[in-house]
Amino acid sequence: MFTTISPSVHYFGSLVALLTTGNPDGTTNITPISSAWSLGDHYVLGLSSHHQGYRNLIRTKEVVLNLPEDSMAPAIERISMTTGSEPVPAVKAGDYRTAHDKWALAGWDPMPGVEVAPNRIAQCPVHIEAALVNSWCLEDDLHAVQVRVQQVHVRDDLALDSSRVDVRTWQPMFYTFRHYFGKGSHLGQNARAEQKLTAQTSGPSGRRG
Repeated sequence: MFTTISPSVHYFGSLVALLTTGNPDGTTNITPISSAWSLGDHYVLGLSSHHQGYRNLIRTKEVVLNLPEDSMAPAIERISMTTGSEPVPAVKAGDYRTAHDKWALAGWDPMPGVEVAPNRIAQCPVHIEAALVNSWCLEDDLHAVQVRVQQVHVRDDLALDSSRVDVRTWQPMFYTFRHYFGKGSHLGQNARAEQKLTAQTSGPSGRRG
């Protein structure tokens, strides 16, 4: 049997990404999002036109997708209800507050981009530098933004070699109905997986043990 529901959000589970984009004054803004998916070397990002990050990306045509690991949830939550816009957009009034320095609020350190101008977040183990390709308005203020990967940087302990990430070490964060989760246990692998794993090589949490 099934029950028909009308959920207020459709976050059954998606990757958390922290977008860094260039503000008009030369500083770097941070925008947490939970709507990002990849296809080949392209990413599609779900953004509201009320986000300072969206306006920055459309204007500068470049962005960094900083992928946090699961331990960073408290820091993300500290900036989740802030905006880089001043005054706070009417659609966010009452819930959000302006934060002039999200970096200090989260406790993160900037490091320079290589192919793009926005800073990367040093505490994130994965940085994906990308350039704008296209943007579509889906409904009202909701936009699908297509970007193309320019360079990918991963923390040294994640790199098996020049093209592969150690999936045991990489602990991404997921957003499920406005709750943060880690990836949990290893359940299996696709036939095309480059890294072959066995259940005996990890503990219950999916981490090396």
